[in-house]
Amino acid sequence: MQRTSLLGSAAIPFRLVFLMWLIFLFEISYGLNANFLGILPRSLFGFVGVLFAPLIHGDFLHLLSNTVPLLFLGTMLFYFYGKIGQTVFLRAYFWTNLCVWIFARPTYHIGASGIVYGLAFFLIFFGIFRRDFLSLLVSLVTILLYGSVFYGILPTDPSISWESHFSGAIVGIFTAVNFRNKKRVG
Repeated sequence: MQRTSLLGSAAIPFRLVFLMWLIFLFEISYGLNANFLGILPRSLFGFVGVLFAPLIHGDFLHLLSNTVPLLFLGTMLFYFYGKIGQTVFLRAYFWTNLCVWIFARPTYHIGASGIVYGLAFFLIFFGIFRRDFLSLLVSLVTILLYGSVFYGILPTDPSISWESHFSGAIVGIFTAVNFRNKKRVG
């Protein structure tokens, strides 16, 4: 089994993070607010957020809190599960945002945390459902580093889109179930 290098595995997550930072710096530099590109559930204009919401962040801490886990979890996904990594990543991106557009509160939802939750829940549950040594090890490392994601799917702060977290978790679990019996994943 030939694996992509660690650096090569980080290419897609790094590109997404680069875009997030570029847009944030553009907003700061020109005094703009791109929140209108977020997901506004069940509105035609708000549907553009399915594509753009993960690129928009409210402040520096919001951006930073999504940057590190996206880079780490995304790199783990593509390094250990290169054959299915792109599909898992795209599902975490688009299906999560589509669920937010359909089911969430009618307010703008921005940020990449739904993707983070989708990746984390996939990596955790894929190991549990697959039950091979490598997948269980990846699952254990993810739980140790990001086990607190289980608390983030509950509504605690009205300014945080728990719906994005919950949708990402559901998409991650569903995707793990969907790929659990696939022969070649790495």
